Formats: sequence, structure tokens, C-alpha cells
Amino acid sequence: MIQLYNEILSYRAKTHPDRVALVCEDVSYTYAELYANALKSAQWLQSQQLKKGDHIGLLDFNNAAYVHIVNGCLLSGIIPVSINWRLSAKEMMFILTDSNCQLFVYGTDFKQIGEVIAATNNFAVINTHDCFHEIQQLTIDTSFVLPTITISEQALIIYTSGTTGNPKGVMLSHNNLFEMYYALRSETPLFGPGAVNLIAGPWYAVVGVGYFVFGIFSGCTNVLLKIFDPIEILRLIQTYKITNAFFAPIMMKIICALDEVHEYDLSSLQNIQYGGSPIDEEQLRICYNTFKCHFTQGYGLTETSGIATALRFDDHLRIINSNEPELKHLLRSAGKPYAGVAIKIVDEANTTLPANVIGEVSIKGNVVAMGYKNQAVINDKIFGNDGWFYTGDVGYVDENGYLFLVDRKNDMIISKGQNIYPAEIEQIIIQHPAIKDVAIIGVPHEVYGEAICAIVVVKKDTILLNELRNWAKDKMPEYKLPAAIEIVEELPRNPTGKVLRKLLREKYWINKQRRIN
Repeated sequence: MIQLYNEILSYRAKTHPDRVALVCEDVSYTYAELYANALKSAQWLQSQQLKKGDHIGLLDFNNAAYVHIVNGCLLSGIIPVSINWRLSAKEMMFILTDSNCQLFVYGTDFKQIGEVIAATNNFAVINTHDCFHEIQQLTIDTSFVLPTITISEQALIIYTSGTTGNPKGVMLSHNNLFEMYYALRSETPLFGPGAVNLIAGPWYAVVGVGYFVFGIFSGCTNVLLKIFDPIEILRLIQTYKITNAFFAPIMMKIICALDEVHEYDLSSLQNIQYGGSPIDEEQLRICYNTFKCHFTQGYGLTETSGIATALRFDDHLRIINSNEPELKHLLRSAGKPYAGVAIKIVDEANTTLPANVIGEVSIKGNVVAMGYKNQAVINDKIFGNDGWFYTGDVGYVDENGYLFLVDRKNDMIISKGQNIYPAEIEQIIIQHPAIKDVAIIGVPHEVYGEAICAIVVVKKDTILLNELRNWAKDKMPEYKLPAAIEIVEELPRNPTGKVLRKLLREKYWINKQRRIN
């Protein structure tokens, strides 16, 4: 079995040269063309005095040039560092410096910020368009020799979203990429050479680049979405007969709410994977009626190559076809571990906890990353010496082996001496008929330490704090009732749909001390 990405890309080009590998902005590339462009990119990178082990920063929306450059990196052992285009110039500079990038490539949509970074640094900077133009002008040098790459070596760096502090660079190995593919492939039989994957996630996140790598290993056709656009997603599904896609729940909700959704032929869809957060039964039924395909919920972190557990499509079918409360509750689960992945729940003393007892979720397997770049102390603590990665997520495993996530450890609120997990409250508050979206945060309180604040997006009607408290008082203990409410137009989220509570907390905690960030 081929385990290296560069080898599988070469293999696909030799065995199925005319099969479409990539579609982006209605331009198609066969596997032969994809590999040829990867070789040219590798040659070009070498001409820029880059060598195996060097780092290159990439800032752009999803596009073909981006793919070709990353492929060139993976062939030549150069480490691509994809940068979140939602960040400020200062934050981008932190990533470029922290990862020791020798070259920065930015897209035309980011010309201004690219010029700012170019003016304040001493490393080389080039526009993506100019870069790819130079690559395309090259002819493949038959004497060009690619370096030897082993399965244990680093492949790429993906920076975390920085929900609990400065972004940290997660170092993923070539083995991580293969194990991610192997885990998904073993549990998802709907993938293969005849499949057409929609890559809707940005490439600065594991859901983007990871899903593409998985598609290449599987020999699929991969349709790349430039940036989230619900109408464009519908068009791509219809035009290219998409069979598989990955969406954040909020993306599915937006698509399903479109008046135009029923004007498109979505009958090619076989399976939608979603992750970042669960969906409620009502929304699941809406999704089933809209997309008419299987659904799989995935749970994973960048530090686990995006892979940990899955609530499989047979679980979803049991839930949707039953009225049993026990099965309805299962929809809140993150599922059971993928093949090759182990899960345990531990307390503060690292003691393994029994079923249904809440603690920290820990993950073990070959999907676990090499660690964070330049974070030796944190690596020793979080990745440990025992092979377990300590996620910072809080949850429990039930008697049937299903994982239930309670919240992020760092998002826990301590009020009146009680430990309070925001997700518990959010699951109740979102059921109020006037509330469209909600995030619960802790805000400073002189007596209680922290008070509970509900940040809400409302529907047509507004809502007052007293009204919300009166509605919720029979549904949760008094100490969990929101003490404040703030109405916003939308909640900040990362690419997988997770609410960035850190951003919501910032204005409340300026010049104040907090136990966690």
C-alpha cells in the first residue's frame, strides 16, 4: 500500500492520467496535469533557493495555483504554512516569524496586506498570480531529482485558530496524512475513483487541505470552492455531480434556508460529512429533506489530523427513523472512534474515568500530530510521553462507547463556586423561539468571579433578559441562568463552525485578570 502523498500522486498520474483530479473555477486538471504542475512547482521552489525542510507561507483563497504550489512543496519536502486570511497583518506576521518562513506567497485579493508584510520583513515575497505564471512557463527538467522523503517526516504546518491564546503551529507528518486517509476510507465506503468530492473548507484549515489529500489518495475528482458561497455550492453540486461533501453545520443551515435550493438537482449527493458542532433533530430532518443523502458527523482536531470519532450514517438513520428519546439523545454524540484511534476520559490526576463520568478527552493513534512548532514545554504537557494527546475538550464516554462532548476546558465558567460549561446552557437557550444563534461566555463579576452572559442572534422578534430567564428557569438550575444578555448580528466562527468565544470575551476582560483566556 502506498503511504506517501508524493508517491500516490505519481501513481495516479501513471495509472489514470486522463481522470479529472481537480476542478477549480470551472477549469479542470487531470491527474497527469496535476502531477506535472507539482513537478514544475518543485523546480520553481528550488530556483528560489528553497530546500527540503524550509518553510513557505501561503495566503490566498482556495484556487488551483494554491494547490499546485502545495503539491510542489509536498514533493520536495518544503513545508507549506497556510495562513488564515481572516487574521490581522500583525497576527500573520506572528505566524510567518514563528514558523521561520523563507518565502511568502500571497493572492491578488490580499495585495495590500502582502505589500505591508513585504515592507516590514526581510524574506522574499511574491504574488500567487506571478508565482504560478512563472511555474507554468517552465518545462519539466528530466534531470531534476526530488529529495527522498520518509513517512515520519513533517509534511505541513496548520496553525490553530487561536481560540484560547496565540495560534500554535501544528506539525503534521506524511504519516499523519496517510493515517487520516486510512481512517476515513475504512469507515466511509462511498469514496473511490468514481466519487466527486466538494472541497468547501479553506486550505488554511485541516478540513480543507486534509479533505483534498484524502481525495487524491482515494483517486477521486476534487472540486474546489474558492470561498463559501451557498448558491455556488448548489451550482457545483448540480454541474459536477458531487457525491461527497464536508460542511460545517452552519453552512448546511444557510444552504437549506435558501429559496433557490429546490431549483437545483442535488440527486448525485451520497454522503455529507459535517463537524465542528452537532445539529438538532429538527435541522437534521431539514437537511435530509433538502439533500436526500447520508450524513456522517466527524469530531477531530487539527492536532489529530481532523480525525477522532464519527457518528456514522447508520446512526443518523436510526435517529431519524425513531421516536425513542434514547436515540434522539444520541444525536448530541460525537460518535465512536475511527479505526486506529483510541479515546479515554481522564481527570486532573490523569486517572482514567469510568463510563458517563465527565473529564478531559484524550486521544491516541497515528493520527496524532508531531506536536506544536516551537512549543517544547506545551508539547511535553499536552502530547505527553505516553502517546496520548490531551485535547482540552471536556466530555464523557457512555456505556456503549459513544463520546459526548460537554465543552472546551478553557471555556469553562466558574461562578458562585460552580463549574459551568457553556455548551450545556446553549443547547437549552437555542430552543427559545426568538433566538437564532447563541454563545454563552463568562464575564467579570466582583462577587461571583464570573457571571453568565448570553450573546444571542435573534430572529424577527427581540428578547429581554427577564423574558429569557423566566423561560429557562424550569429547564436549568438557577446558577446556570444568564445574568446578562447581548444581541449581535452574527457570532464569530472558525472554518468548522465553532464559535470563537475568546473574541466575544475580549471586550469584557480588558485590563482584568481571568483564570483562562
